[in-house]
Amino acid sequence: MKHYSICFECADLKPNNYVYSVGEVEADLVALCTCPFGHKTIMRITHNLCDVLYSSAVYAFVKDCLSESVMSFAAALERTYEMFVKVTLYVEGISYEQIDIFWKELSKQSERQYGAFCTQFLKTFKESWNVNPKMIEFRNKVVHKGYIASTQEVTKYAEYITEAIYKILKYLHSNHSKESGEYYFHETKKTKDRVNELMKNHNNARLGGTSIISLLNWNQMDMPEVTFSEAVKTMTKLKRI
Repeated sequence: MKHYSICFECADLKPNNYVYSVGEVEADLVALCTCPFGHKTIMRITHNLCDVLYSSAVYAFVKDCLSESVMSFAAALERTYEMFVKVTLYVEGISYEQIDIFWKELSKQSERQYGAFCTQFLKTFKESWNVNPKMIEFRNKVVHKGYIASTQEVTKYAEYITEAIYKILKYLHSNHSKESGEYYFHETKKTKDRVNELMKNHNNARLGGTSIISLLNWNQMDMPEVTFSEAVKTMTKLKRI
């Protein structure tokens, strides 16, 4: 996923002449960006992973990369499950360090991750998490069988994913905003080694943090409801900038 940011070095030299640097966002949400003049900037993306993956999915949809879009939507939902599990366990009094040890045992087994989510959801809402079997079947066909989906099919899947993610994040935002913030800062600590490595290999690089527009409205105070069509409209406008 490409990331664009202002080159700090160029901004210092010519404050009124903005020059952008470009880099690839890695799994740890760190990007090494380079401007046309060779100046390097190490940027941390200041968002939760599920939010970034959702934006990536919408971007892929707008570009007509439909299979890629489906995979990113599925990943965004899985990382939302993870966030819900970790935050609700933390609310129950378990430290994030202990939760990391627990999650490490589940990290390569998506079925166990989903089971942990369903358990925490039941404990929290006193009802079972309901999935649409047709959406699961569709996702598996695209991801595992190479099924080439139509725009209409992907739109239905994206609407389903958007509704599911919003329901989970809205609860965390409304009821556990403080704990969710602590979760974010705990996760960013894990990028320290990667940032130090990049700083060592590129000793003239500048370090910064950058934000993206949350298509899920996570960074808005009341987190208003979002729809997939609205997310597409916002992303389409951003592409024109």
